[in-house]
Amino acid sequence: MDKQTQISADILEKIKAQDHKTLSTIYKEVYPMVQSHILKNSGSEDDAQDIFQDAFYLLIKKCQSSDFQLTSKVSTFLFGIARNLWLKKLNHKTVDLAAYSEEQKFNELTEDDSHMLVANKRMKACIEALGEPCKTIIVEFYFLQTSMKEIAEKLHYTNANNAKNQKYKCFNRLKKLFKSASE
Repeated sequence: MDKQTQISADILEKIKAQDHKTLSTIYKEVYPMVQSHILKNSGSEDDAQDIFQDAFYLLIKKCQSSDFQLTSKVSTFLFGIARNLWLKKLNHKTVDLAAYSEEQKFNELTEDDSHMLVANKRMKACIEALGEPCKTIIVEFYFLQTSMKEIAEKLHYTNANNAKNQKYKCFNRLKKLFKSASE
């Protein structure tokens, strides 16, 4: 067992045992990154705290699973959980808002909601502008949380790695489109 693998195994054991010092260190290291990400993406301080607590809870639960193996740094893994939870929350907010009538939407929206809706409309327009297959890859992976293997099969790629490479290219195009739409 190499040194990095041993360190990861030790950290997992400490998380599993809910070692206060280890959990506190992880919290102090990762929370500022999560907070920054959420604040930059239409969120509030309260959103950041809620999402991080949920992500931290999920990390602890994952570590308690006997078949769990950490394949990245704990901070990377925890940030990924938080980012995915935030994406889900943003997606659900727009779905929930769509259920209201236009008049109710107008009367009930706060300033934060309207900023989020503008960002979501901009994102939807950018995703549409990507065209196929990028649109399908981005929606399937980030919003529907479809595995790369399933995406590869659906879009007739030879394997998941080819689909993953295409997703990377599509995501970079989407970032550029979103950035230029935001200016």
